[in-house]
Amino acid sequence: MNSALPARVIATAGHVDHGKSTLVRALTGTNPDRLAEEKARGLTIDLGFAFAEIGGFSVGFVDVPGHVRFLKNMLAGVGAVEVALLVVAANEGWMPQTEEHTQILELLGVRHGVVVLTKAGIVDADTLEFAQLELSERFTNTPFAQWPVIPIDSPTGLGLDEIRSAIATALRDAPAPADRHRARVWVDRTFAAKGAGTVITGTLTGGSIAVDDELLVVANQRLVRVRGLQSGHERVERAQPGTRVAVNLAGIEHHEITRGDGLVTATGWRATTAVDVVFTPTPAAPQLPRTASLTAHIGSGEQPVRWRSFEQSGTDGSRLYGRIRLSAPVALQPGDHFILRSSARRVVVGGAEVVDIAPPRTAAAALVRKDLTPLLRALDAEPWASLESIVELGGFDPTTVSEMCEAAILDGSVVMAHGRHIAAASAHAMKLKVVAAVSAFHISNPTAIGMALSELATTVSVETNLLRELIGAENALKIDRDIVRSADRIAVASQTPEGTAFLAALTETPFAPPSPEAVHVPIAIAKQLVREKIVVEIDGIYFASAAITEAAAIIGRAVIDQGSLTLSEIRDLLGSTRKYVLPIAKTLDQQGVTRRRGDDRIPGPRAI
Repeated sequence: MNSALPARVIATAGHVDHGKSTLVRALTGTNPDRLAEEKARGLTIDLGFAFAEIGGFSVGFVDVPGHVRFLKNMLAGVGAVEVALLVVAANEGWMPQTEEHTQILELLGVRHGVVVLTKAGIVDADTLEFAQLELSERFTNTPFAQWPVIPIDSPTGLGLDEIRSAIATALRDAPAPADRHRARVWVDRTFAAKGAGTVITGTLTGGSIAVDDELLVVANQRLVRVRGLQSGHERVERAQPGTRVAVNLAGIEHHEITRGDGLVTATGWRATTAVDVVFTPTPAAPQLPRTASLTAHIGSGEQPVRWRSFEQSGTDGSRLYGRIRLSAPVALQPGDHFILRSSARRVVVGGAEVVDIAPPRTAAAALVRKDLTPLLRALDAEPWASLESIVELGGFDPTTVSEMCEAAILDGSVVMAHGRHIAAASAHAMKLKVVAAVSAFHISNPTAIGMALSELATTVSVETNLLRELIGAENALKIDRDIVRSADRIAVASQTPEGTAFLAALTETPFAPPSPEAVHVPIAIAKQLVREKIVVEIDGIYFASAAITEAAAIIGRAVIDQGSLTLSEIRDLLGSTRKYVLPIAKTLDQQGVTRRRGDDRIPGPRAI
């Protein structure tokens, strides 16, 4: 294979024994049937893989089984492709698995491909024409109506050149594999290679991976390292999205990873066990009840799930919005498609397109959120989200999400603070909640100046640094020294009746001041006066700041005049008692007015 060519993956689909594997062998020269039982019975049981260069593309083929008993293996093969070969035998025409496989391709969003009418060499012209007409009728009003129908006969080579040309056209018309810098491989095969260790294979989507990259096995949250890479049977240093890859992993045993597991880049993904989806029923499927147990085929895996509809189920085949609860965590993103089958009847009942990977608790909230833009939906799921969280929740390209957020900030739909983002509507609702909390605090604490910022942050469940910025943009509130108050509230305690009364009591006996309780002043007022620097608190005793300044002047002059002072002499100078003199002397020592030597005080560097 030429690694310089753009690489794409194509899956086959169609009824059993209609020639899918024979077609792949004719196009690639490789028999996709790997198992001895498959070769002996001539029946594809599991996925097969082959490669060829077609029309300037390096093409990896995923050959799927057509027998109804192996439908889960078929689903494992088509879960990550965007182009398909739908194979129908001219001698049998439309069959049950043709119908089911076609529905599956449509539900998975496969919109590009080729219809291959095989075994054209063993039927007459009338039969071949009838088969073509039948297909035309079947595909009316479906995405497959535009797919070319190519009659072929693989044993003789009839139509193979036309098939190759049609494949090349389909690959050119299909969107190039998206590179969101968020790689994901749905594992469809795992084994231990001699001398290499654990190897997995799968179709790579969403981004590239390279040797030595760190990846995450979602099912068990194991970090692994890419030891080696192959694409199209060639060793490569880097594999691009849209390619079949074999990845040699370090850090995990082969039995610790299995088909259906997601292998993703170590950052940018968020595993989930609940998703809100748009459900599209198949035409003949029984109507789903409001809740149901189903089997979900996601990527290359399957698991039991619970379905709950948020809308009244109709009988017209209309799409429904609802929730899927998974039995194991999966790395999903908005826009992913998967298939749902009845757990009891084992028939495909419909397909789901993921809308929300972090759904709200109630159906009402979910129905509101689904109508938001993808960015606002992500921010509704996680207000104050970092760019990394927005990438995970919305499935966005990390390289462009910053530009998207900047545009939203400019148009006023998003607000940013400290590198975090919140929808403007959510920020407004949060402001109302904060104002209400502060108002309730004022009612419950009529003598307090305001509410501590830390207490308010706990009440409204917002980080303090984010809350500070939110309050700064709210005219109804003021914040000063980490105290939040209503804007019409008196800003300083010294202007309140309680504050004025307390200052008067402290001034009346400056060196033997009363406690707040003794003069019936709330402790909150006393503490606010301390924050305003009008009062100081020393060892639980409140002094007017002016009293400490006066004490410094009295003691400073005396210690210089006398050379030293005992605690008793300081007490006499201030006309106080030991209870109050001890904290005053301690403060003067700290200020440098005095310095302690034994039980005496001597002049300090800042003595007057």
